[in-house]
Amino acid sequence: MLSQFTKLNAIEVLAPLTTPRQAIEEAGKLLVAGGFATPAYTQAMLTSFQTNGAYFVIAPGIAMPHARPESGVLVNGISLLTLQTPLDFGNAANGPADLIIGLAATGADRHIQLIQAVAQAFSARWRYRQLMSCTTSKQVLSLLETDAPDER
Repeated sequence: MLSQFTKLNAIEVLAPLTTPRQAIEEAGKLLVAGGFATPAYTQAMLTSFQTNGAYFVIAPGIAMPHARPESGVLVNGISLLTLQTPLDFGNAANGPADLIIGLAATGADRHIQLIQAVAQAFSARWRYRQLMSCTTSKQVLSLLETDAPDER
């Protein structure tokens, strides 16, 4: 369950952001609020986006910005940010994103494990659709604690 990788103060819903930069900055601030990373990590995520593009838009509607562990990761974790309006990060294959998952991993193995956990959680689109209908951070956290029907 994804809930083991986040905290209530690392979740924000229906943010009225208008640029990819704002979304990455907010995802980074949530990682800091959750105790997963330092503020320097947010800047590293922005630099990665500027340098490497929108490779982190991993599925339709879902972006997972991140940076290298040595850029300020404290412990493994994720932040979750839903947007009022989807933003175009420039990834033609997966289109605009309205779910931003900030990823902080302490090393390559944990990076892969967190990505796999996110991929598994959202492999069934029902969870994405339900998460996008949440109006509070508590609802999001509760949803992340729920097994998918085929996981029970």
